[in-house]
Amino acid sequence: MAIWLTLMGVSFLGFIIGLIMLFAQSQRKIGIFVVTGASILIIISIIGVFISFGNYSKLQEQVASYSSDSKTGKTKSEGIEIYNVNWHNNADGMDKKISTVTVEKKVVHSTMEDKDMPGTLTIAIEIKNNTKDELLTYPLQGELTTINGQQLAADIILSDIIDGKMKPGATIKGRIVFPLDKLDKVSDIQWFQFSWSTYNKDKLIKSDTGRLNLKK
Repeated sequence: MAIWLTLMGVSFLGFIIGLIMLFAQSQRKIGIFVVTGASILIIISIIGVFISFGNYSKLQEQVASYSSDSKTGKTKSEGIEIYNVNWHNNADGMDKKISTVTVEKKVVHSTMEDKDMPGTLTIAIEIKNNTKDELLTYPLQGELTTINGQQLAADIILSDIIDGKMKPGATIKGRIVFPLDKLDKVSDIQWFQFSWSTYNKDKLIKSDTGRLNLKK
């Protein structure tokens, strides 16, 4: 939506400039073209804003529908296990921790896949920037691999962590939720491996937990 709003603002500015040019006889013909072109772009940007707003409203309705189902018990949990992983790594100038992992068999609506999934795997993660540089870290765009070769992407709407820029000394922490496409029972998930990318200026840093076993 931001792109369309920016285009609308630029087009409106062009429209004003075109109107001013119409009053100058030497630039009247150019002004006509500028006003016409700007008017067309304004119409296109208005249409774009309405389309973007419609898509956003649809996404919000999906999330609201999921929340409503949870309140009415339609997505009742069929089992849950919380594992104390306590993974810690301080390589590459970052203090990275995963304290707990939660596996739950409960139908959720994946807003990324736009379909219901039988369960979730949720990791509680904390990342601290110990470098003197601003980092760009993206755990929400990371990849989680688990049993049966499932390669999972996080659901941004269901997760509560905010990734991206990290100033020196800053810490980000929260939960990253991965909807599971296959899950018969909670005990099926016996291990996982999680990796994500961080950028220190132009340098790519790949963080990887390696295989972590889930044991009570």
